[in-house]
Amino acid sequence: MVSLELFPSWVFSSKTHLHPNPFSFCTRSTYNNNFPTFAPRLSLSSSNNFPLHSKSSSLSSVAPLEAILFDIDGTLCDSDPIHYYAFREMLQEIGFNGGEPISEEFFIVNISGKHNEELCGVLLPEWDFQKAMKFMDDKEAMFRRLAAEKAQPMKGLDKLCKWVEVRGLKRAAVTNAPKSNAELLISMLGLTDFFEIVILANECERAKPFPDPYLKALHALEVLPNHTFVFEDSVSGIKAGMAAGMPVVGMATRNPEKTLLNAGASFVIKDFDEPKLWSALEELETKAKAVVVAT
Repeated sequence: MVSLELFPSWVFSSKTHLHPNPFSFCTRSTYNNNFPTFAPRLSLSSSNNFPLHSKSSSLSSVAPLEAILFDIDGTLCDSDPIHYYAFREMLQEIGFNGGEPISEEFFIVNISGKHNEELCGVLLPEWDFQKAMKFMDDKEAMFRRLAAEKAQPMKGLDKLCKWVEVRGLKRAAVTNAPKSNAELLISMLGLTDFFEIVILANECERAKPFPDPYLKALHALEVLPNHTFVFEDSVSGIKAGMAAGMPVVGMATRNPEKTLLNAGASFVIKDFDEPKLWSALEELETKAKAVVVAT
C-alpha cells in the first residue's frame, strides 16, 4: 500500500465524508429500485438527433428545467489529485518520461477527462493494446485503494442534491470512468438513492468528447436537451454535453476557468456553493414560472 504521506500537500485539504453503507451496483441484467441502474447498450453514433446548444452565460434557456446530468470524477468529488498521483507513480515505475515524474500540467493537458482506451494511445503508443489496458486497469485499482480513504464530496453537493430532489428533477451520472470507479465514488458520496441511472462511456459506441453518453442519458430519462443541463469539469466532457445539445456548467476543480470557457462552458464555478450557480438557478426558476403564467 502506498503511503499517503507521499502525496503533495494540495492533494487532500479537508476531512473525508463517507457514506456509511457502501453497496455493489446492480448489473445491467439485474434491477433493484433502491440502486441507480446502468443503462443497456444503445446505438447513438449519430449526433444529429439534437441541435447543438449555443453558448450562453445563463441557464434560463432550458426553462422549464426537467433534468440535470452530472459527470463524476472532478465534478461530484475532487478526485483528479488521486488520479494524478496514481498515474505519476505508475508511469514513473515503467520509465515514462525518462523516469521523471509527470507534472500536474502534463496530467491536466494529456490525461484528465480522457478514457482509458484513448490513454493507451496517448501514453503507451508502442505497447500492445492488451498490455497497455492491463496497465490502465492496475492504475484504476490503485486509484480505488486510495480513493476509498480520501475521496470527498464537492463543497455544496448535498445542498444541490436536496434542491434537485425537492423539485422532482430527473438526474443521471454520465462518466468516462470504469464501472468499478463509478460504483465506489457514488457509494462513498452517499448518492446511491440520488441517481436514477448511471451511464458508462464504455457501454456506448463512443466515449466523451463524443455526445453518445449524454445522448444515451437523455434517451434513458426520456427528456429533451432543451430542458436539461450538464455539470462537467473537463474539456472533453463539456464538448460532449454541448454536442448533445445542452448547456454545460464548468467545474474549475483543476482545469483553468479560461480553458473550460474556451471549450464552451456557459459559465464556470469552483464548487456547488458558488453564488453564481444559485443566481442562475433562481433565474431559471423565475423564467419557468413566467412561462407557466403566460400559458
